[in-house]
Amino acid sequence: MKQSRRDHLKIAGNLLGITALGGIAARVFSPPSEDAEFIAQGRRFAWQIDPEKCQSCGLCATSCVRKPSAVKAVNDPKKCSNCVVCYGHITDNRIDSDKIDSCGHHVCPVNAVKRTNFSGGVDGMFLYEQDPKLCIACGRCTSRCNEHGSQSMFLIIRPDLCLGCNECAIATACPHDAIERVPREPVDDYRGDYYFDTSDFYYDMGEDA
Repeated sequence: MKQSRRDHLKIAGNLLGITALGGIAARVFSPPSEDAEFIAQGRRFAWQIDPEKCQSCGLCATSCVRKPSAVKAVNDPKKCSNCVVCYGHITDNRIDSDKIDSCGHHVCPVNAVKRTNFSGGVDGMFLYEQDPKLCIACGRCTSRCNEHGSQSMFLIIRPDLCLGCNECAIATACPHDAIERVPREPVDDYRGDYYFDTSDFYYDMGEDA
């Protein structure tokens, strides 16, 4: 049976639609890239978390349309006290220093908070950071750090993982109004004063004008 040109166009359109949907699904369900550098997405706005309002309730982990969530926990090294026992890392603050790594009960359910010694041995100073490949945005480490520690740990929406939805599902679900849309670059709303040199324009009114 001979197919018409319209049938060919319909088939091509269906294939393009399937390809586009497949690309969107891949972005939504793909894990974080091994490259931790932020990648600008070319959007005018980005969604971000206000650390002053955030209560680490855990909804960032379950409300994001992307799985795993585009939200990740981070630790600001300028605020971190580099303690031997970190509230955001281990639940038992009275544990012996040499038993933390082997016997300590981790705050993070997926062990995303990593601890690295940089001076002084087991009772020295330590660096703490969250592995973005493991972090599920549960907020447990940030909650304990903010309640008991130096408040150096907090949640962010990674711009390289965020899909940039016009209406953020996390912002809708957040009971503390901690998610806000911020401009990525200066925004021109086209309401300023504009001046044109009318001599640059020519309009032919015709012979009857």
